[in-house]
Amino acid sequence: MDYENELYRQNKAREQEQKRRERQKKWDERGKRFWSTFLFTENGKPKSGFLVYTFCLSVVFIGLYLVAFAFIPDLLAPLTASWPVFWGNLLGSLCVSIAVLLVGWLLHVLLSDKRLIFGTYIWLALYVAAAFITMAVILRGTGAMREFSVFAVWFLLIPLVCGLVLFFFLCRRDHHPETPAEEEPEWKKYTRRR
Repeated sequence: MDYENELYRQNKAREQEQKRRERQKKWDERGKRFWSTFLFTENGKPKSGFLVYTFCLSVVFIGLYLVAFAFIPDLLAPLTASWPVFWGNLLGSLCVSIAVLLVGWLLHVLLSDKRLIFGTYIWLALYVAAAFITMAVILRGTGAMREFSVFAVWFLLIPLVCGLVLFFFLCRRDHHPETPAEEEPEWKKYTRRR
């Protein structure tokens, strides 16, 4: 009886290990496919131009937000010094959001692909999610996660949500996917009068 139980446990452990290896292999393949979209084809063009462009724009937007948060709250400090902290933080966050959204709107108008700025904000949403997960792991058990969450709401979530909402609606309004032109049937080519 003990021999059968031991054999059953070993078989169960092998099955679980096999399933774990299969899952790991699937995730490795997904990761390779994702990162391969950033590589170039033989003739030097990116495999996914949209991904590359939006990734690069997301880095630019991070810089814009850092510059805006470095200067705009200081400019608003004399005005909001007597205000409650909540309203001062809200005004500062909204002013920074509006400043960067104006730059994004200008790019949206100038760029031919109307999905780019919305895609950029998708990247920014991924960065914010990664920051939350990372900080939750790092600050686990220290009690500092609450303070980070307050910081993140003012300086990450408000600008992110404003950008996502605005550019989602602009993208829906302005993006018109190209429809392939339908070819005429062969018989019409020969019956057309000149």
